[in-house]
Amino acid sequence: MDMFNVYEVFIQKDHGSPHVWVGSVDAGSPDDALLLARENFLRRDPAVSIWVVRQEQVHRTDYEDRDFFARETDKTYRMLTGYNKVNAEKWRKYKKNLLDLEKDFVKD
Repeated sequence: MDMFNVYEVFIQKDHGSPHVWVGSVDAGSPDDALLLARENFLRRDPAVSIWVVRQEQVHRTDYEDRDFFARETDKTYRMLTGYNKVNAEKWRKYKKNLLDLEKDFVKD
């Protein structure tokens, strides 16, 4: 009795693009998985390369492992939102100081 495995299928549309996951097939061998992938995923769109990988060979993180994705240090300074908040506050203070200086200058 042949053993079937699930193979994840990745397609490269052209030489300049990355391989992209498009789905899965059940097959008895990698060669059969390639043929099934071609028949199932390349009916309408051309491609230059197909990869098939046995699903059990794909290493992944657990959805519950939040610690894996936790940031070790605060790096908000690298994010655009971090700059926006800091710069917005500095700009408000700068404008307030300018207005205060202008008021003092006009009074004199």
